[in-house]
Amino acid sequence: MHNLCSKLGVETAILHTCGGKDGEAGMLCILTTVVDIMSILVGVLAVIGIVIVGIQYMTAGGNEEQTRKAKRRLFEIVIGIVAYILMYALLKWLLPGFTEA
Repeated sequence: MHNLCSKLGVETAILHTCGGKDGEAGMLCILTTVVDIMSILVGVLAVIGIVIVGIQYMTAGGNEEQTRKAKRRLFEIVIGIVAYILMYALLKWLLPGFTEA
């Protein structure tokens, strides 16, 4: 099942497909696809969260409570990003060939 782009040798997909012989998909390939989707979602949500925090911070108008809330939310977003990076690094260390699947 080849489309025109694959016949021309152009790689257009953000995510790869998990097709093996006779349509069998390996567990590592499925895990890689799930982590790829999660990476996209984490990145998009982090950017949206940082934009919202920036707006909250700018519109605080000198209100210390609002400023403190915005800073706390930014700190929580950074903690979430770091946790995701650590999870990704752990998977890459535990599963050889994780990103090549």
